[in-house]
Amino acid sequence: MKQKKGVTSNTKIAIIFFIFLTFIVGVSLVIKVAAVIKKSQFDDSKRFTISITNGKNIEIMSLSSDPKSVAVFRLNDNVKVEDVGRLLEIPIDGFISFKFQDLNQKIDSLFTNTVFNYRNLKTNLTIIDLLRLALFTKNIPESSITVKRVGDTGGLEVDKVIGRLVIDSLIEKDHQTIQIINATVVSGLGNRLAKLITNMGGNVILVTTEDSPRKKSAITYIDKKTYTVERLQEVLGYEIIKERGNAMSDIMIVIGEDKLNTVSF
Repeated sequence: MKQKKGVTSNTKIAIIFFIFLTFIVGVSLVIKVAAVIKKSQFDDSKRFTISITNGKNIEIMSLSSDPKSVAVFRLNDNVKVEDVGRLLEIPIDGFISFKFQDLNQKIDSLFTNTVFNYRNLKTNLTIIDLLRLALFTKNIPESSITVKRVGDTGGLEVDKVIGRLVIDSLIEKDHQTIQIINATVVSGLGNRLAKLITNMGGNVILVTTEDSPRKKSAITYIDKKTYTVERLQEVLGYEIIKERGNAMSDIMIVIGEDKLNTVSF
């Protein structure tokens, strides 16, 4: 009888331990999944642009849900990945770098392959991002995919190729006026930023240069924090400040010297 009680007691302890271990593992998995989802960047409700390279070729894919479409820009071999954003004058939200992958395959197949080869990729995207991208591109018809080849000269040539292919419809719908102040010693920064914002769909009404440099970069706005404000902060990484009273524009962007080492335009 004592022996049976001992066996029963040990069994109960083993069951309790197993349940406890399962609970701990389950909680850990939930936390990990939640962390991955939190780090995810792709949101199919707004435009998302990504650079993809296989070490030899570079493609920029800009995906939009309104209307559901993809613009693909194929760059010359002598263009460096880190220079793509400045060449096209558009924000790059994510990157994927892998080897031995054919970029000429269908877009949905390409993203599906990135999911299965996630461990061999260099990317700032999560596995959740890649799954969402694969699902998003799965049912896009060929007629909604525009492919353009871009040289490395920039300027008017790029302007003609880009056109309205990367416009963010949510920024257009905000109807926000934007003023840019270049408060650095680097000439031309204001106009370069203006071009990037215009390509995004923003309405830049004024670009000026200050005689005295400012240390701090900032995005100031009046009334309410719109999608345009949040998107600009996401792209530029500047501090957001709300102002009261009248202003020349809805949004004012000051380019300060604190961000010169991380300029993306």
